[in-house]
Amino acid sequence: MEIIKYYHHRGNVGELSTRYHAFSKLKNARIRKIDHLKWKDTHNGYISYHAQVAFFGKTGYGKSTTVNSFFGNSILKTSDIAACTRECQSLDFELSPNCYLSLADFPGIGESEYRDHEYLEMYSNFLSTSTVIVYVIRADTRDYSIDESAYKKVFSTHAHSKKAILALNYCDKVEPISRQYLAHPNSEQLKNIDKKIDVVNKIFSPINAIIPYSAETSWNMNTLAKAIVDIVSDSEHIEIV
Repeated sequence: MEIIKYYHHRGNVGELSTRYHAFSKLKNARIRKIDHLKWKDTHNGYISYHAQVAFFGKTGYGKSTTVNSFFGNSILKTSDIAACTRECQSLDFELSPNCYLSLADFPGIGESEYRDHEYLEMYSNFLSTSTVIVYVIRADTRDYSIDESAYKKVFSTHAHSKKAILALNYCDKVEPISRQYLAHPNSEQLKNIDKKIDVVNKIFSPINAIIPYSAETSWNMNTLAKAIVDIVSDSEHIEIV
């Protein structure tokens, strides 16, 4: 089966590491030349190898906003109302010649049963090509039934679960919300974020630590970046120089 993704940007990992230092660890990293990490540009035939970081989750949970926040520019389309992503869209950052870190934004589930079936199949197809999967959920919701069902279907094996990071977005929306703009959660919010992490841990039982953050305010994005880099660095297919 042919798997296609569409890249919106191709640059250097320095663009990420100037904002989030954790990415500097991947500078000059080499990726093994194996088939499931190989991508061919259909326009010019260029072959490259990618450590792909895939962003999965429900529509409106901030996957595109998270990728934009890492990049520092709203390059991927976002909307609070409509679903914007219908295909895999990526931003590719060169680590070494022909080797890239790819931040890949996927369509969100939760629109309809038909779309969910289509997108969950898409998620499963991309699992083998992905080094890390960031599964984004919201901190300011109580109903995780759709997320729980999707998570269990996609991460059905221990090997797949080891690649997954549960990212708890919109921590700035956790009660009690201040009327003033605050980049960091207040002390009461932090207590409730800790409680939410406990709840999510019980529901999903992830292997890796849950990362609370806010893509809109950039709070704790550095921790999410480090968690991504740690999994990439531990991959048997990546050589850190």
